[in-house]
Amino acid sequence: MMNIDAGMLLTIVTVMVTSGALGGLVGRFLAEAGAPGAHSGPGEAAGGGPTAPLPAWKHVLIGITAALMVPLFLTMISSDLILNLLRTPDNPSGLLNLAGFCLVAAVSSRGFISSLSDRLLREVRQAQAQAEQAAGSAADAQQQAVDAATTAHSALEQASAGADLVKSQWIEEAHPEGAAAPADNGAPRSRGQAAPAAPALPAADLAVLQLLARPPATLRLPVRLAAEAAMAEQDLEGALARLQARGWAGQVAGSDRQPRWFATASGRAAAA
Repeated sequence: MMNIDAGMLLTIVTVMVTSGALGGLVGRFLAEAGAPGAHSGPGEAAGGGPTAPLPAWKHVLIGITAALMVPLFLTMISSDLILNLLRTPDNPSGLLNLAGFCLVAAVSSRGFISSLSDRLLREVRQAQAQAEQAAGSAADAQQQAVDAATTAHSALEQASAGADLVKSQWIEEAHPEGAAAPADNGAPRSRGQAAPAAPALPAADLAVLQLLARPPATLRLPVRLAAEAAMAEQDLEGALARLQARGWAGQVAGSDRQPRWFATASGRAAAA
């Protein structure tokens, strides 16, 4: 952080006030002489009508006010004159330049104050318009983010349902030859004992499996399956449970949240 020299700051303020007072008096003298660009002359108002001349102290006050606005003007034109004076106190040429700026502003105080005020208001309006535009863009971006989040959530639900469907169609890989496989009852079998054969598929279960694997529908309603198989719903549920235990059938929720049954890859192979 830059250390500000209090003495130099007081010098700068003194230069501005002195130059403003001197410029205000010069502007009054020029107005009395009818010089263009100065204050309104003594008998002539800004609109062209006759008016009484301003007293000298008012010209001095207006000039000092215009001079005190010079730092704002220098900032708006990106000038570092004040900053350089504070950084390098021993800079008489900088003080002379500042005094010249203040004299010009004070001599033409009416036009200087008016133009500087108009420019400042214009920049404030532009900044406000840019802020409103940025706020609108931020609102649009937030809405797009909400829409994207909704789409992502819907896609995630669809992917989850698809993953459940694919998972139900996995086929378990067989044990490699020579590796010990767990017995069905938990007791170890002798080396030459063969695994018990799977029970034969009942004809009713096979008929249900063939209905599940028959195109075009892949997700079947239990009510329709029972009607096509000419079975009671209780018997159908038993057949579906046995097929699911073999890994030949699976169940998912449909779009209406009602259960749908389908044949897995191994189930379609068995039905064929």
